[in-house]
Amino acid sequence: MHSQLSLTELLDRHAERAMLALAGLMMAFFLTFLLVLAQAAGAHAQEVTPESCGGDNLIARYAAEDPEKLAKLEAEASQEANGKAIFWKIEKDGVEPSFLLGTMHMADSRIARLDGARGEAFDASQTVIVENIEALDPAQASTAMLQFKDMTLYTDGSTLADRLDEDSLDLLRQAVEERGVPFAMAQVMRPWLVATMVALPACELAEKRSGKPVLDGLIASRAKAESKNLVGLETIGEQFGAMAALPEDFHLEALKETLKLGNVAEDVMETMKQLYLDGDIGMILPLTKAVSPKSASSADYEDFKDRLITTRNRNMAERALAHLEKGNAFIAVGALHLPGETGLVAAFRNAGYTVSPVE
Repeated sequence: MHSQLSLTELLDRHAERAMLALAGLMMAFFLTFLLVLAQAAGAHAQEVTPESCGGDNLIARYAAEDPEKLAKLEAEASQEANGKAIFWKIEKDGVEPSFLLGTMHMADSRIARLDGARGEAFDASQTVIVENIEALDPAQASTAMLQFKDMTLYTDGSTLADRLDEDSLDLLRQAVEERGVPFAMAQVMRPWLVATMVALPACELAEKRSGKPVLDGLIASRAKAESKNLVGLETIGEQFGAMAALPEDFHLEALKETLKLGNVAEDVMETMKQLYLDGDIGMILPLTKAVSPKSASSADYEDFKDRLITTRNRNMAERALAHLEKGNAFIAVGALHLPGETGLVAAFRNAGYTVSPVE
């Protein structure tokens, strides 16, 4: 049950960096790594069987509690280019059409499906392109944890206990044990990785642990099974590096504020899912700013957006273009990479393609 504080008061108190961590889950290429960590705990991990994910849609609650802020949020979202669709057709004279699908890396059956027009486009494709092939393979993900351990784990003998206050440590213990991960293991994880884990509701991690696929994994698995040409746009090292490049103080604050959100995180995640299902992805990043007056001009927000979205968009677009020139490609990447003036839709248009939403 939520606190008697209003939604606005609760989120304004803890939201700025926490919402950035939650927004980062839209691009959570490292969910597989969280699952690897949980499974690696083996017999020492707590068995957790939470109920299926629920949560309330915060947009509806904003409408009731703070309609003025919601109106500002909607006004800002309306200015986000290409923010009203998650599935796009890419065309150019003399080339077979390709398709671009924005994904959300959640083990939710409403999202992890490939049917209708999307299924038809996938079936017709010769090349399937995802963010990262390695990260979708638990064995390769486990190897990467060791290969890039300086980015993911503390290796100097220190732990999060040396960096967090007692209240935060208590909240951390409760949060990771709810997710079946021993506290001792969580303490040696870099704050960006453990922040992502605790931002993810326990029910979501449990569903993924049970074998439910995320959409990206479903697409990659089908591509392999059907002998399609499967391509990754980024390496594990690049993706880890994007997160690790943000200052540790930022990640520590994100972790502390995410822990304070508690059950509200489940509401935020459900809201993001609903926005995704409605195709209203242009609303997601404005939401991360609207929940806190401080965040509208936050340097943290701008750095986050530049490193995690803008720079990666540019690299992914450049690498995808060679495949678009051949046609019959099906591209599936995190939905936050699509909208905006620096998003993939705009990048492909700037490269001479006609990019149109598919209903």
